[in-house]
Amino acid sequence: MLKGANVEWFSIQKWMAVHDADLTVGIVPVDAPLANFGDINRGEWPGEFHSKSSTIFSYIMNNYWNTNYRAGQGGEFTFRYVLTSAKRLDPDALTRLGWESMEPVELDHVVKQDKVGDPERPLPAEGTSFLSVSASNVVLVTWKLAEDGNGTILRLKETAGQATRAIGRFPGKVIHSADLCNSVEDNLHNLESSGNELRLSFFPNEVLTVRIVP
Repeated sequence: MLKGANVEWFSIQKWMAVHDADLTVGIVPVDAPLANFGDINRGEWPGEFHSKSSTIFSYIMNNYWNTNYRAGQGGEFTFRYVLTSAKRLDPDALTRLGWESMEPVELDHVVKQDKVGDPERPLPAEGTSFLSVSASNVVLVTWKLAEDGNGTILRLKETAGQATRAIGRFPGKVIHSADLCNSVEDNLHNLESSGNELRLSFFPNEVLTVRIVP
């Protein structure tokens, strides 16, 4: 946690969980991204987080402020949650469950008018991937055009809390250059790549920003 950050309620990225030696309960708050851990928000603004219990409070309505929020909000509301349990905590599996629940796969039909030119090697009819990653605990968070127009930017995250080495493969493409970047896409240093493979090293829970120029 960053020093000075709010520690009374938290923004949930994909999941939250409680566990003891015998049981883990994981919750994916699909429609309610804020939560309190151990107690409700009492407006005390503590400097450090100290859990008071294993209770999780889903913070579904922001009605604490007396400026532009009504304390009472009427009508019908739907808040969806996905719950799971297991003997041991598996951050990697919970992350994938959260990702699949919050951002389901979308289908887009690409018709002839959408294509630029007539590629010599069209994608195989049985389907393929633009990118595969050798480590199951590394997920692709973002893949976008670079802000300066030079290649594309990938953000990849380690999800199991483990130091990890992974290989990214780009079927049908040759990597001319690959660079590690900071969060605003400034190049930091070159990354090891060969052919269509890129080698990456992650610290536990690290997010890497990478520039790829094919």
